[in-house]
Amino acid sequence: MNQTNSVSKEVLFQQLGNTWYIFTEINDEVVYSIMPEGMDPRTTKLELYEVIEEHLEKVAAHQREARAV
Repeated sequence: MNQTNSVSKEVLFQQLGNTWYIFTEINDEVVYSIMPEGMDPRTTKLELYEVIEEHLEKVAAHQREARAV
């Protein structure tokens, strides 16, 4: 199965202080990342969500590699 097909399209945004975080589940694991400075999910255009999904895929892959070491 292609890794892209396993990405959930559901995400959670959480703001702590002035920083926004994005959470999702990829391959049965919760993955999170800090959103780029100045990006607010309430005002971000939908075209950027694909970029966010790609970023979270990279975060998940990095976490898997770190655990494999």
